[in-house]
Amino acid sequence: MSKPYRTGLVVGKFSPLHSGHRYLIDTATAACEQVLLLSYSRPEFAGCTSALRQQWLNDGWPQHQCVVLDAAQACRLGLAMPDNDASDLPQRQFCAELIDRTLGEPVNAVFSSEDYGQGFADYLAAHWQRPVDSVLVDRERQRYPISGSTLRAAPDANWQTPNVLAAQRCQRIALIGAESTGKTSLGQWLAQHRGWRWVAEFGRQHWQDCDGVLTSDDLLHIARTQVELEDQAVALALNDGQPAVVCDTTPLTTLIYHRLLFPEPPPDELIALAERPYHQLWLCSADFPMVQDGTRSPETFRQQQQALYASELASRQLRPMRLQGSIKQRRARLAAMTPSDSPRENNKTGRKTPS
Repeated sequence: MSKPYRTGLVVGKFSPLHSGHRYLIDTATAACEQVLLLSYSRPEFAGCTSALRQQWLNDGWPQHQCVVLDAAQACRLGLAMPDNDASDLPQRQFCAELIDRTLGEPVNAVFSSEDYGQGFADYLAAHWQRPVDSVLVDRERQRYPISGSTLRAAPDANWQTPNVLAAQRCQRIALIGAESTGKTSLGQWLAQHRGWRWVAEFGRQHWQDCDGVLTSDDLLHIARTQVELEDQAVALALNDGQPAVVCDTTPLTTLIYHRLLFPEPPPDELIALAERPYHQLWLCSADFPMVQDGTRSPETFRQQQQALYASELASRQLRPMRLQGSIKQRRARLAAMTPSDSPRENNKTGRKTPS
């Protein structure tokens, strides 16, 4: 028997993917010859990066086209991803343009468990000048009374598959700070001390490869590569059953370098990459003498860096844990830490995409 619809659409953050999402997607699968699964979130949430969401959807529904984006990936497509709490119109515009670019044809039905479904379907119908139905699935959440925000706060095997649950529990711990604040040696020590994977700072290697001369494009390349290396480390950690990976720096560090080194504004993609969330963020203070190894900038530059960290973290409403004092004192604080000790996320949750 033929199915009621040729092409169905399911949009969500899937942060994390849970039983309610699975029921929604399976309902669309039963009613459609093909389904487009579209996932985006700005901000993203620690433990639910675009790479992880892509894998979850590919594993669950390999027969469907799955398009999963973060804000930086949207920039590469020439699209500006709206924030989760943006109003209806920019959410709908973004989805329509993304569908045009990725699917190349209209959808026939929007499947959702939210009130936005009918208005979203009406907008797409006007956009393509053809009918688009809204199919509401378990709106009252009676079958699966669970939400992504609940599971971000407390992962639960009753609602999540083992691979999603493991990814939620594997934390990314990042050390940031100006030059000569100990973040590299501390990160290496912590990873070795706990037996966790360590993600080295790609920027230093690239700086050496470029003989100390970097362009704006180099910094964008550095940030992209740092994210790729982190995703690879998380995948390996999940295979090994490790609870955490330690990251020496983040794309925010690269953005700060760009602001200090170049007069022109940083690329939009670099700004978006710097939004990348972490379960734990440790800020190393510049409160001991700088060790000049022949590659570092003067003390005034280090203080400028540290000031920019303070302003950037405040503007993003991030509250890092601080490492102060001697290396011995900083190690002692790290040694007392466990992955579950800190808040699971510092991001604002926003509204349901793409209302």
